[in-house]
Amino acid sequence: MNAFAHEAGIHQHGVLANPLCYEIMTPESVGVAHNRMVMGKHSGRHALKARLHDLGFDLTGEHLDLAYHLFVALADHKKNIYDQDLLGLIPDVIGDTKHTQTI
Repeated sequence: MNAFAHEAGIHQHGVLANPLCYEIMTPESVGVAHNRMVMGKHSGRHALKARLHDLGFDLTGEHLDLAYHLFVALADHKKNIYDQDLLGLIPDVIGDTKHTQTI
């Protein structure tokens, strides 16, 4: 359900901090498993960091900055960014995709 899909960076940040900021009811209360972050050109660093964390990569500092820069460049060419796209950026950021990393 699109009511629980968030692409704008400010909405994503708010939902990550407190879902009730932008959702007056829980997704589960209307039969939706969870809200989802749509990764695209309007997404911000918080959503990118959270999604990368879900994929096993805890980036900080310069690594997060580089990942965000690469993400924005990709988002300029694609409408939606999927998990495999994000995973494809990781080698350029850290050079190793075999382990969960805190960088």
